[in-house]
Amino acid sequence: MLCHVTRPDSVVMEVEVDAKANGEDCLNKVCRKLGIIEVDYFGLQLTGSKGENLWMNLRNRICQQVDNVTPCRLRLRVKFFVEPHLILQEQTRHVFFTHVKEDLHNGHLRMGSEQAEELSALLAQAEFGDYNQNTARYWYSELCGEEPCPATVNSMVSKHKALRGLSQASVEYQALQLVSSLEHYGVEWHWARDANGQRLAIGVGPEGIAVCKEDFGLINRVSYPVIQIATQSGKTVYLTVTKDNNDSVVLMFKLISNRAASGLYRAITETHAFYRCDTVTNAVMMQYSRDFKGHLASLFLNENINLGKKYVFDIRRTSKEAYDCARRALYNAGVVDSASRSGGERSPGRRDGSDDDEGSDCGSCRQSRALQERLHRVRDALLCTLCCEEQIDAAFCPCGHLVCCQTCADQLQACPVCRSEVEHVQRVYLPTCASLLNLAIADQRANAVPVSIHHNLDDPRGPDGYDKIFTHT
Repeated sequence: MLCHVTRPDSVVMEVEVDAKANGEDCLNKVCRKLGIIEVDYFGLQLTGSKGENLWMNLRNRICQQVDNVTPCRLRLRVKFFVEPHLILQEQTRHVFFTHVKEDLHNGHLRMGSEQAEELSALLAQAEFGDYNQNTARYWYSELCGEEPCPATVNSMVSKHKALRGLSQASVEYQALQLVSSLEHYGVEWHWARDANGQRLAIGVGPEGIAVCKEDFGLINRVSYPVIQIATQSGKTVYLTVTKDNNDSVVLMFKLISNRAASGLYRAITETHAFYRCDTVTNAVMMQYSRDFKGHLASLFLNENINLGKKYVFDIRRTSKEAYDCARRALYNAGVVDSASRSGGERSPGRRDGSDDDEGSDCGSCRQSRALQERLHRVRDALLCTLCCEEQIDAAFCPCGHLVCCQTCADQLQACPVCRSEVEHVQRVYLPTCASLLNLAIADQRANAVPVSIHHNLDDPRGPDGYDKIFTHT
């Protein structure tokens, strides 16, 4: 089965999976191509027959959830937003950033003028780099819904100039920190009608449910502790809520289709479990339904048979469990996460589980690891962002962005970075990864002297177990 998965930055990835594959098989392949280990934060979205946005249940087969159309068209989206300091990988943080930028452009996140000025400068630095009056562009009007005055423009320009020299990863982290303080950060919106037929926007977030008007004006806020039970019947979702006087009231939301109602019901249960619970209970994790064939098989053959079984909920880990699982995976892979590099925590020790003490973790070791990390980042930066296989060797004209290889560039009509029309593609010749690696090693050896000899009988790098460590003078 061929799947076309669209990333938040509008880049389409082609993934081939088995005809009987589950949704998680496709998601894992996409995240593996992007180098993402923190898979629990992401999901795949599809469009229903009535235009509604639906989350694919990753535990069920893809063919059961999509129309019989080839290729299957899906969207990679962040399903559970967490605080930026809890994200361990730069790759994960970049997808968060692109998703948030898309929500900002669609008007789902609004803010005050001061926040809009700072965020506009951060977005400009992330997309265009250091300030240049010919290329700088700001999204102030999309962020706060009004055109900026000259004083506001000057303020944004000064803030943009102050960011000079900052890397894209640093700017994206600052932008996520700012956006995470907004009221609707991490809120998933569902469109419904109340008992009187009034159109509502139902926001399901980490703290509870926000019932808003069509223009996102707040009507009611329902926290998770006061919700007694949530049920679904056809196109309608019912919430039984406890009021201050201990009386109960039932809130009714009618959606456009049964699948949309099921999506709202799933979102409430899964979001509550992910953000508010220590672990996912079996009552949630193991809840399933069967088709007619599977029901007959369970009656006459075996009650525990998996034939025709469809899981209701997709949640398997809470936010704490997802964070711990990602840390363990990164540690076992020998990867130093970005939180450790920033100095917030001590980096993991050797892959065999033993931590190097202060004496053995000399400056030369740290410099060697830092050099390896920089080389890895350079290698990744020179790879095509579309196929992630070939090196970048094409520039879009007239915008001048270099993001992909010649093969991928010839298939595009608009630049994936700035959306401007591509008049022609210019072949460019960047340094190869091998030449950069050789240059860095030659530079290191030319300016280094041997300072110590480490003895490690378990080290496979030499027959006698010795290895010379070099450091800069």
